[in-house]
Formats: sequence, C-alpha cells, structure tokens
Amino acid sequence: MNEPNYAIIGAGNGGHAFAAHLNLMGFNVNLYDVDPERVRELQKTQTIKTTGAVNGEAHIDLISNNIEEVIKGTDIIMVVIPSVYHASIAQKMAPYLADDQIVILNPGATGGALEVSFIFKKESNAKRVIVAETNTLLYACRSPKVGEVIISGVKDCVKVATIPSEEAKRIEGLLNLSFPEFKSVPNIMWTSLENVNALLHPAPTLLNAGRIETKVPFKYYLDGVTPSIAMLIEKMDEERLRIGKILGIELPSILEWYKSSYGVEGNSLYESIQKVEAYQEINGPTTLNTRYLFEDIPTGLVPLSELGKMVGISTPTIDAIIDLGSVILKRNFREDGRSLSKLGLEEKGIHEIHTLLSI
Repeated sequence: MNEPNYAIIGAGNGGHAFAAHLNLMGFNVNLYDVDPERVRELQKTQTIKTTGAVNGEAHIDLISNNIEEVIKGTDIIMVVIPSVYHASIAQKMAPYLADDQIVILNPGATGGALEVSFIFKKESNAKRVIVAETNTLLYACRSPKVGEVIISGVKDCVKVATIPSEEAKRIEGLLNLSFPEFKSVPNIMWTSLENVNALLHPAPTLLNAGRIETKVPFKYYLDGVTPSIAMLIEKMDEERLRIGKILGIELPSILEWYKSSYGVEGNSLYESIQKVEAYQEINGPTTLNTRYLFEDIPTGLVPLSELGKMVGISTPTIDAIIDLGSVILKRNFREDGRSLSKLGLEEKGIHEIHTLLSI
C-alpha cells in the first residue's frame, strides 16, 4: 500500500495539528485556508512548530488559499473546519475533485458526510469520490498563534465511517499508515449519532444565558451543568438513543461515553461531569454568539430532530432547545440547519435510508 498524499483544509487549531503531525511522520502535506492573511503569515516561514504530545518543527511546501491548487493530486483531503462551513467548502471543492479522492470531515457533527456527499453528487464531475466522517477530532489542541500549535493529547480511538460504506475498511487501512487510532464503523449513522457536542453545548449555554450576558466568569461544565441541566441533557440523550435503536444502532449512552472517554463513573450525568479533570479549567463563553450555539444547533440538534421525524421518534426536549436558541439568537435554525432535504433524505423512510447507507 503506497503512502497517501494529504491536503488539509483549514489552518485553525486542528488543521495546524494535522499538518504538522503528518509532515513530521514523513507524509506529503498541502495546507489550505480561506483567510489570505493567515495564509501569508504561514507562507513567510512555511513551518509549523508543535509542542506537547507531538514535538517538532514541520515544513509545509504548499500553503495556499487556492483550493484547486491544494487538493490537486492528493489522495486524502482532511477537512478540519467548523461543521457550519462543510457545505460551502464542499461547493468550493466540487469542481476540482478527481475520481477516487477521499474527503474526510474531522469531525462530521451530525449528518456531515451525507450533506457533503449530496453536494458532490450534484456539483462534481468526478463519478466516484469517497466521503468519510469521524465522530470526534483526533487531537486536543490549540494554536496560540499562526505557525504554532500545542497538542495536549491524541485520542486513543477515533471512529470513521464512509459513503459508500463498503469502503470503510480500506479507508481505515490507509489512515492507519499514519494514524492507528482511526477505527472504522459500519456506516455514517454510527458516527453522526455519536455527536455528543450537540447534547453538551447548546442546552447548558442557553440555560446560562444570564451569566454569559452579564460577563460573570464561570466554569462551563463544573458550574454551568447543574443537576437540573444535566437531567435535561440526559432526557435529550434518551431521544438520541431511541433514534439509534430504530435505525438498528446500539449507541453508548452519554454516561457510557464519559466512562470510555474520561474513565469517570457516576449515578448521574452531573456526578460524572464533576469528576472530569480535563474540565477544571474550561471557562464558559462570554457571548451567546458562540459555536456552542451557531454550530451545534444547526449541524447537531436540527439533523437529530429531522432524523427523529423520519423514523417516527418524537424529540420534544431537543426541539425545545432548537426553538429556544432560534428565539434568543434571532435565527431560524431549522431553516439554516441540516434538514432532510440538505442530507438527501427527504421523503425517505427507514428501509430507504438503510439501502442508501449500504451503497
């Protein structure tokens, strides 16, 4: 198996980490960002310095805001941008994609691979592009300045699924040449329905709106997720789990997710969250214009609600948070978000979605 060439789309925290880590492992890497100023700053030295779990100084030969130039001739295109921009970046890439290129959303949030694959089918001349998504970002990382990244941790396991689903094992093998942490799952519903950010971000943010708007400092998880808010999140989780069950997927509950991700156990979500050491220094947002709302509602909760309608599962708690967020941010998140039509699932039922996902 030949070593793949990579294109990294997005030079933010995760994009810095992927580009530097892959280069230090000896892989060819191109890097794209939409921001011309960021690109010019990176081009000055063409280097990214990484510290923490990965140490070294990576040299990136091609850094550009010309997406055609960056993805041309590459095998794997790692998209590492906020999920609200997946559709727009897919439209930018579509004219320049070639057959058998692999586009991986890191992560896909809920329904990312479906949305991007649907766009490619309409707008790309390539007959066969494999679209994949992960359930989470590989790294815990931050980029304090352009050209530097601190990788504080690399996850032990990241799940990846593909469209078509039959490609999952092959893509896992290609990724494992650089990242043994990637493990394939049967189809993208497994990764999409494990988007716990949709549960952990919008509800606590909205229910702490008073604190946030008055700029009162607080620890997001330890102070912001009170027993009653945690109970509401668990109710949302029950709705998510019911959707998975109808689709034949036995998902881990959010309590089980905390046990596997952080090694903590509690009789309730509130107890588990209070035991997570990594949460000790995570502060709450200082504005309601935060990705916890403008990203995690339209690309997390909206598609969950839409999938629920499709399979006949009511999601009253999830719907309440969507509606509350729409009122407070003065946006129609249902219109902006990943509807069934944007996912290519409009007027489809359970049998049809299983057929679609197995293609």
